[in-house]
Amino acid sequence: MKLNATSERIPVTWPEFGGLHPFAPRDQATGYLEMIASLTEWLKTVTGFDAICMQPNSGAQGEYAGLVAIDRYHASRGEEHRNVCLIPKSAHGTNPATAQMANMKVVVVDCDENGNVDVTDLKAKAEAHSNDLACLMITYPSTHGVFEEAVREICAITLPPTAARVSWTAPT
Repeated sequence: MKLNATSERIPVTWPEFGGLHPFAPRDQATGYLEMIASLTEWLKTVTGFDAICMQPNSGAQGEYAGLVAIDRYHASRGEEHRNVCLIPKSAHGTNPATAQMANMKVVVVDCDENGNVDVTDLKAKAEAHSNDLACLMITYPSTHGVFEEAVREICAITLPPTAARVSWTAPT
């Protein structure tokens, strides 16, 4: 729920919403299941993805799941050596910690005085680690609330032909 307005989080404080026991029988969770199914379909429509997973719920758990998926992608291609994760200096503490938990080597990328990724430094570090580059972990908007104006260029720099890619096209 990171970066959500307080008003958006109020419903989870309601006992009738947030108080369902995790092992409640399915017949006592029909409203939750309907809500999750509806949200899943909406997200599939918005993103164009074939499927959506509602787990994990935490941003840090999502970071870890994503890095594990990237690691396994590279392993499936016989590129187990790809273990470098570029992380902007502006990132919050879970990013490098999570990357290390996923056995990634963290390389910190400089930021400018406004918290934007320093594209020149990113290019230099992506090139220096190109043989072992696995991914870039970027929070968007950044921890400083910055929407990187150069995000497309940033992604293009850090996605060599064999890097893990996640992309989507918004439906028209």
